Amino acid sequence: MLVFFFSCNEESKFPKVEELSVFEKTEFILTLEHKVAKDKNSIYCATFIFAWKELTKSFNSIEFPNGNTDIVLLNKSNSFENVLKKDEYKISQEVDGDFVKIRAEFNKSLPFEIKLQSFKNKLTFNGEKVSSFGVKGYDSNEQLKNVKIIYYKNDNNFIIKLLPKEKEHEIILFKTEKGFNSIAEMTLEIEKLTEIGKEEIKNEKINWKYYYDVEDIVIIPKFSFNIQTNFKTLEGTSFTSNGESYDIFKAWQRTAFILDESGAEIESEAEIEYATEEIEEEYEKPKPKKMIFDKPFLILLKRTDAKNPYFGLWTTNTELMIKE
Repeated sequence: MLVFFFSCNEESKFPKVEELSVFEKTEFILTLEHKVAKDKNSIYCATFIFAWKELTKSFNSIEFPNGNTDIVLLNKSNSFENVLKKDEYKISQEVDGDFVKIRAEFNKSLPFEIKLQSFKNKLTFNGEKVSSFGVKGYDSNEQLKNVKIIYYKNDNNFIIKLLPKEKEHEIILFKTEKGFNSIAEMTLEIEKLTEIGKEEIKNEKINWKYYYDVEDIVIIPKFSFNIQTNFKTLEGTSFTSNGESYDIFKAWQRTAFILDESGAEIESEAEIEYATEEIEEEYEKPKPKKMIFDKPFLILLKRTDAKNPYFGLWTTNTELMIKE
């Protein structure tokens, strides 16, 4: 038996653990390349694929059955690589006869240097009132410095970055009207738009988009959840190595996340058990920017020196938000 266990030992700051089955409009995805649903929240955290890759490294050769899309994507994906430094998570291994236990830990706290504003009765997401936070254009320079405009086309297409105390990490929020199949596709789009933003800010005709005016506002829903699930598409699957057959009988993950005016908190754990058997140049008149996250949008947590995030949340509904 091989056990992968991602755990966090700090006293929990999160709500009690709930089963994913309680949430009708939320799903876990195993890789950034997995398809996201148009009508569901999609939660990604790198812990499970860390565990999966440790599994495949444990054998000189390993063969999985054909036809399981989740296994194909897990084996093919490399978007988890270098998303965290080695000292930001731990992995240990114990062997007891035919049983192997691999344990890893991951958690991250990303508080802001200065709290942002907490709002009341400011945000309705898809028709439902939710708690929110953010900044207004007349706020202090210190608060505004924590919320950087990365790209702005209009009030339904923009990217902002929340800057925590720990400068090696960043929180990216992307609101878009464009359709995407996966968080991986959205990450590539963010890369492209970020480069456009870097050029536009140099253009005096349109660089007002990247600076706050007194009428500008950013409003973000507050999130708080702690969810666990078993991946039924993996449990019961067999694989072979050097002539021996193995059965995966447990594939499990828990992810907890908080985002509010104080910053972001995340922790995640996972278990796998198996046993033998283009830029605009024309002048645009400045106008108030109402950067309100009231429709589907993406949240990423990532290292500033990494290409890909270690956490992603594509949110389409209010299930994971704090209600007013």
